[in-house]
Amino acid sequence: MKIRTLRRVNYNPGVAKAYAKAMLSVIGEMTKSADYWVKAQWNAKLTGRSMDEIAENLDELKQGWVAKFDNLSLRVAPAFAKQIERGTTMALKKSLSAYDIPTVRFSMTKEMQQAMDGIVAENVNLIKSIPERYFTQVQTIALQSITRGRDLQYMTDELVKQTGITRRRAANIARDQNNKATAELSKVRQEALGITEGIWIHSGGGSEPRPKHVKANGRRFKLAEGLPVGEGGEYVLPGQEINCGCTWKPVLPY
Repeated sequence: MKIRTLRRVNYNPGVAKAYAKAMLSVIGEMTKSADYWVKAQWNAKLTGRSMDEIAENLDELKQGWVAKFDNLSLRVAPAFAKQIERGTTMALKKSLSAYDIPTVRFSMTKEMQQAMDGIVAENVNLIKSIPERYFTQVQTIALQSITRGRDLQYMTDELVKQTGITRRRAANIARDQNNKATAELSKVRQEALGITEGIWIHSGGGSEPRPKHVKANGRRFKLAEGLPVGEGGEYVLPGQEINCGCTWKPVLPY
């Protein structure tokens, strides 16, 4: 009997781009603020301010940006999850229509809500972690530069490097979470229809593709399990590992 499959699950790069843009806008404001204040503290040292005072000032600046990112996370994460839910639902409906399968009225099931809540919680934490990581490094750069007598140019160069790292991390979070959330919500929607299996499709991208993922291409797997192709041999779904762009074709059970 010939296997019938739906269209493969696709990740919408536009969603990831919008998510990254929301973070990068605030990151730009944060790094400009940090650059200004850190240089001010470097100059303050020359006027006799103590290291404890400088460290306290930087910590106050950090806490202000932590609060701003807290607010950002509570706005962006739920909107992101909802956008993914709408996209995966519409994509599945279109895929089903290609087989003349009657239109399905999708509801917000308990399983779907749990998946949505998990996505929101994870992304809230990731967004909130951005200023924490950034200022940990900024404080180290500033205090070490001052105590070791580094010149202002050295400190400026190090801050620029840290800004680049933070921006790249935000873009990576958006791209990676877009894939993970799409995979998770697609899986839940498909299982609600009685679809329990998929056929792994390797992304074909990346300069250093995961060998296990390449070998998984074309293999049939259970949506509830995935395949044992994780970094440590654990079972994973396409799109679940960091920077994984693999996807799958849902196998129709009828």
